[in-house]
Amino acid sequence: MTERHTHPITLLQMIWRFLFLLIFPAARGFLTALSGGNVTEWLGGAWKDILIIVAILFLAFLQWWCLRYRWEPVGLSIRKGVLFRQRMFIPAAKIITMSLTRPFYLKPVGGVRLRVDTWAGASNSTDISLTLPRKAAEDILSKRESCLTHADFAPREYHPKGLYIACLSAILSSSFAGVLFFATFISQTGSLLGQEFADRITGTFERLTRTIAWGLPPATVALAYLIIFGWLYSFLRNLIRHKNFVLHRRKSEFMISSGIITNRSYSIRLSEINYIDIRQSLVTKLLGLYSVFINAVGYGKEKDDISAMIPANPWDRLQRHLHFLLPEFAVSPRQVKSNGGAIFRFILDPLIPTLTIPAAGAVLATLFPSWADFTYSIVWMAMIPCLWFLTVRFLDFFSSGVGRQGDMFTLRYSSGSQLHTVILPLARISQVVLRQSPIQAFDRRCDVFVYSTSEKKTQHHLRNLDLAQVMEIFGCNETNALPFPGWPKPLISLTEYLHPFSNYLRQWMPFWKKQNKNGTF
Repeated sequence: MTERHTHPITLLQMIWRFLFLLIFPAARGFLTALSGGNVTEWLGGAWKDILIIVAILFLAFLQWWCLRYRWEPVGLSIRKGVLFRQRMFIPAAKIITMSLTRPFYLKPVGGVRLRVDTWAGASNSTDISLTLPRKAAEDILSKRESCLTHADFAPREYHPKGLYIACLSAILSSSFAGVLFFATFISQTGSLLGQEFADRITGTFERLTRTIAWGLPPATVALAYLIIFGWLYSFLRNLIRHKNFVLHRRKSEFMISSGIITNRSYSIRLSEINYIDIRQSLVTKLLGLYSVFINAVGYGKEKDDISAMIPANPWDRLQRHLHFLLPEFAVSPRQVKSNGGAIFRFILDPLIPTLTIPAAGAVLATLFPSWADFTYSIVWMAMIPCLWFLTVRFLDFFSSGVGRQGDMFTLRYSSGSQLHTVILPLARISQVVLRQSPIQAFDRRCDVFVYSTSEKKTQHHLRNLDLAQVMEIFGCNETNALPFPGWPKPLISLTEYLHPFSNYLRQWMPFWKKQNKNGTF
């Protein structure tokens, strides 16, 4: 295959890099005005500005002309650079995720954004990103698929129902993102159309909240509606992003596509999946629905990417779909779980604000009686996330634990407002840390921190599990868990007791922090 140029729309990206040269025409105009010159004098030197613009266009064209790519049977080759030439080659065997993105603004010109991700790239950026003609990008993706496809494996396909897509969109929606959008929208409207127009939008919203306040303080109602509208905006964005979700399973590859306005397609190498995460929010817990997400290099990496595998399903149906699509990752039952007396270890964090916020509100209402209604309404609004968090921790107490089946671990825990069931292969565990507090040292309990291999450090925190059972399930014993196995038992207990409170002991005598370098603990 011969080398090809990227899409001509790439020229606009190249031009953007040289816009700093416009500082010279701007400086000339400023100096002309400062010296008392008129328009005629400024136009007399306009040829210089035209030369700078021509230079910008010429440099951008040179960069685009020298940027070429070629897909070979063994990988992707890229050549770029004008004065300093650079050639990059990514072996096909090292490409973990390849994706195509068709934003709405590239559709009229037939452009597609091709992304390639490997283990070697940074965690916050794509390794390779090229804007190509649609036919050329789809041709590269199909050739990669043919490299991973085996004739003896029957492809499998999954089309979720629209209701489950809506449930997934609700799970992923955040009021904060919507509120941030509305605040930015009003601010930019004031900048583009004038502050008077922005004030009209703000005034209309204020009159609307006063009309439907229903006896509540208008400021509280305005905040509540802003949160609701923000969540609805986030929900609609997620719904549009995940609409038309389709998953294809081949022998060694997942093909996932979705989207209406912006179409996205992903090709993921199955052997490079770090773990799968089965999530539940409080609402989906009550509805009995579960969503499955994939953690793999390049999948779900950017802000508007998707990261789901199965949007939402009841447990029985999810198990069937998971076994049909990814039988390599099997959920194992809990073998280690928290004892009944550990409930305060789970609910203490949300219980403190749940008790202190009403007390603080009562004090403020007493000190400032004229603001009592507003204070109590804010307290009630603040209590909603506190009670939500407290309920999630209650559910976490009854479901958390560890299970193991061969070299596949199942970790059940909560993080924020989500309940997680993570299926993690042994080969993807980079570090396991056991931590004890003074209270846990008395009944031989500990918190478990499992760190998994991915582009960035991922922590899985399980609370208050039996120490001996945890060490047994991870294939470790108390002797090789300590840096000095010959020390007597009382000193070992003292180390466990003092560990969280001593920097010296944390640095030189950790209770257990063992790297998984050769696949064993």
